[in-house]
Amino acid sequence: MRNKLIVAALVVVGLSSVAYAAYAQLLTINGTSTAAGTWDVAITGITQTSATGATDNVAPSFNATTATFDVDLAYPGATATYDITVENNGTIPAKITTIDGVTQANAAAPTYIDYTLSGVAVNTTISANGGSNTATVTVEWDPASSPVTTGASKTATITLDYSQDT
Repeated sequence: MRNKLIVAALVVVGLSSVAYAAYAQLLTINGTSTAAGTWDVAITGITQTSATGATDNVAPSFNATTATFDVDLAYPGATATYDITVENNGTIPAKITTIDGVTQANAAAPTYIDYTLSGVAVNTTISANGGSNTATVTVEWDPASSPVTTGASKTATITLDYSQDT
């Protein structure tokens, strides 16, 4: 019986050695991969859609990811609204990763003039090959604030950063 146990133990050790050797070999995988696509997401225009008691000190300007506004408001309750058009003419779907500038503009003086952004949010997507999105910017002199004898103005630069939508 003892001899059978020794033989069985030797067989188990032998099989374990063979199994370990089979799984411990270096595995090398070679191959080629190709990725293709074009990135072309940019602000393509700004249009003023309404104005009440508001004029532009400087016409709104933009580049690929930022839009700048400098609005003069004549009295409490005055407003101006703008549409920012963003287009994706690339072959890669995009999504907004960050929106900057609104909070910073609202914290600056005069604090009774506020900018708001609607129509987009973080993770808003734009499809590839001609997809577009419109963000709406509204600037308003708080109607509940005390009147000021002369108009007031405030500048804001809003940045929309995009990345690949995976």
